[in-house]
This record gives sequence, C-alpha cells and structure tokens, in this order.
Amino acid sequence: MKTVKLLAAAAFCVSFSSLVSARQPAENENYFKTSAVTLTSEETTRDLTDKDTFPVPMRSEEKVVGAAAIVNGGAQAWNVINSGAPNANLSSSYASAIPGLSFNWAKYSGWKKKSMVYTYTVTNLMQVDVIKIKYEISYYYNGQDLSGVANTRDNPLTAMAQSDSVKGHFITNFTVRPLVTNIKWGWKFALNVRMSDPMNIASAQNPVAYMQSDLNYIVSTPFSTNGGMWAYSADGLGNFRDLTAQEKALTGDIAPVQVPGISPVSWN
Repeated sequence: MKTVKLLAAAAFCVSFSSLVSARQPAENENYFKTSAVTLTSEETTRDLTDKDTFPVPMRSEEKVVGAAAIVNGGAQAWNVINSGAPNANLSSSYASAIPGLSFNWAKYSGWKKKSMVYTYTVTNLMQVDVIKIKYEISYYYNGQDLSGVANTRDNPLTAMAQSDSVKGHFITNFTVRPLVTNIKWGWKFALNVRMSDPMNIASAQNPVAYMQSDLNYIVSTPFSTNGGMWAYSADGLGNFRDLTAQEKALTGDIAPVQVPGISPVSWN
C-alpha cells in the first residue's frame, strides 16, 4: 500500500513539473512582449524669485563667432539614463542659446522658468509596467538686455519710449533630468540628448533664440532591441513644442490610401 502511494506521488510530481515547464516558456514570452506604451505630459511656468539659484551658463569654446550670433553656451550632447540609472554628470549637462562674444550676464534679466514633465510607461502582456520613466525638460527663457532702460516704475510714458532699448529673448540652462526610473528585471532603458545649433527666429536688432532637442531612447530585452526619438523645441519667448506629438497628430488625420477596385478582364 505504501509503495502504491509513493508511486502515485512520484507520478503527480512528474506531471506537475511537466505542466510547469510547459507553461514557463509562454509566461516568459509574455513577460518580454509589449502590450502598451504610453507617454503623458504636464507643463508648468513661473517667474523666478529671489529664492531661486540661477546657474550661470558656460562659455562655448568650440566656435568663434561674431558678436551678433547666438551660440550654445553649454553642452551639445549628453547621456541622461544609462542601463536604467541616471548619468552621474547630469548636474553639468545643459544647453544655452545666448549672444556670442558680446554676452554679459549682469545685463540680462526678466528670466522665467518653464518645465515639462513626461511619463513614459511600457506595459507587457502580463499587464506589468516593466518600464516607468518620468523625466523633466526645463529651461529659463525671456532673458533680455535691460541695460539701456532706466528705472521708469513711476513714469509709464518714459517706459513706453524706452521699449526699443529691450534687446533679445534668450534661453539658458536647458536640461533633461530623470525624476523616476523604475525598470523591471530583464528590461533595459537608455536615454540621451542631442541639441541642434541655436538660431535667431526674429530680427537682428531684437533676436529671439530658438533651440531644438532630440531625445534618443533605446528599450531592450534579451530577445529584442528597439528605439526611437522624441523631438522638442523651445524659444526665448517661452514657446515649447512637442514636435513628435504634433507630427503624429498630423499624420493621424491622413486617411489611408484607398486602392481602387480593378474589374476582371473579360476575354469573351
């Protein structure tokens, strides 16, 4: 009787282990397959106060340009996330669109700060959020040369007459930094930034700086590697555009091409 029970128990173990081994590949496959990818955003804008620590931009030494040109006073490219961890050099990684050799930091004021927070989530077929990255894009804008404007707080007419003395709207300390990095086992995520050369989108007398950033990301598992790019633009007036979202919206409105039906040829 005891032998029969042992044989029955052994048979149960064999059948159970076979069932587990049969289900395991399917479960692993679902774990590494994507069910949904979402990207959400939220925007904030505020004036700077005396409590803000305003970092001074670096001088660009890569290019020698004319005094009227707008140059990137910071980095051209940097890593944000490597192998799921924030880059250790993020504190010194930023870009700026400032006047060239004529830039005098003490002459510029009126700065405002804008920030956009994006949340990127990858959900697998097992309905597990295997990647959740929250990153912030922020920059200071509206920097103007007010050195030619006198103190006209009590005289609005004088202020109106001196409005032509306000020169330029510039950008400084454009940064991309991770706020949350939650990546499950077996998944990897990397993110890096590349900045375009800044340009002037207004007049030479009253320039408005413009910059574009390309965020390249890579998602990988033991079985696949995929990537893409998010593109954003900012100007010295505070306008921020999600170029990738706009492009998707434009192409989404295009109706699919309808192939006209072809009538069969009659040989009679």
